Amino acid sequence: MNVYYDKRHLFHVPMKELENGEWIENPDKPDRIESIRNAFEKEGFLIVESREYNVPNLFHVHDPVYVNWLREKSESIEVDREYFPEVFGYDMLFDTGTPITRGCYVSALGSVSTVLSSTQAILEGQKLAYALCRPPGHHAGISTGGGYCYFNNAALAAKYYQKYMEDYFVAILDIDFHHGNGTQEIFYHDDTVLYVSIHGDPKVYYPWISGNEWEIGADAGEGFNMNFPVAGGIKGKEYMKVLNKALQEVDDFSPNVLIVSFGIDTHEEDHVGHFSLQDEDYLSMGKLISQIAASKIIVQEGGYNPAANARAAIKFIRALT
Repeated sequence: MNVYYDKRHLFHVPMKELENGEWIENPDKPDRIESIRNAFEKEGFLIVESREYNVPNLFHVHDPVYVNWLREKSESIEVDREYFPEVFGYDMLFDTGTPITRGCYVSALGSVSTVLSSTQAILEGQKLAYALCRPPGHHAGISTGGGYCYFNNAALAAKYYQKYMEDYFVAILDIDFHHGNGTQEIFYHDDTVLYVSIHGDPKVYYPWISGNEWEIGADAGEGFNMNFPVAGGIKGKEYMKVLNKALQEVDDFSPNVLIVSFGIDTHEEDHVGHFSLQDEDYLSMGKLISQIAASKIIVQEGGYNPAANARAAIKFIRALT
């Protein structure tokens, strides 16, 4: 298995976010990814620098108006400054936790290149690839960014795969603490991509606007969107019961490729998420996912404690390789 990585993520260093009326430190720092990369290197995994993919690949998922707005806004920001949305609707970010920095557009392109490099490896016959993406992606919708996300990496991987394998089916299993509202939006009417998510109950947790059990897709996509909202504080044994149910949906779909939106903000030491998973639970998680016969792309989403990220990612990937 190769681990795909793009150093352009280092250009994006957000400083703060507005939460409950107070400015707090933004946790999406480069070291959360660097810690995983260093751990993989020590374990002997090959770190492959992603190849650069052209901007038109974005338009398989994202509205060109949004892409151009983000590029122009990012290029207008001075170094060491940040821009937060002021007028929702004009500003195409849906929260006050996702600043536009001078480097965010370039870093987001690097994140897309990372996941598309991983997808290309699967198209060329590899069975498993790890996309060490940052910024994350699953909150980015067709024409909006948010939740530290600018472009939807998992969705772009699915579309890129189907570009070359148009009669094939893709499943996306989202195991970040937060619901992937963007991924759900993108595929809500699509019966060729199954989206299954386990996440903190949106009645309590971000993004609040999606992730309920009754959101099952619409039109051709009805029945191809499955949400498993759970209470905060869930521990490994109970979590694995839910994961088994989610994986049954994936197995019944019989996808050719499984994209895992992997968030380590489910770890008990993560200060952003609110689950109570421990290191060994990620080994169990990986063992269960390994039973799905499809090729797999692991896409890094959240995870904001660098030390916990490194330990959990190693446990998870050991079970898959």
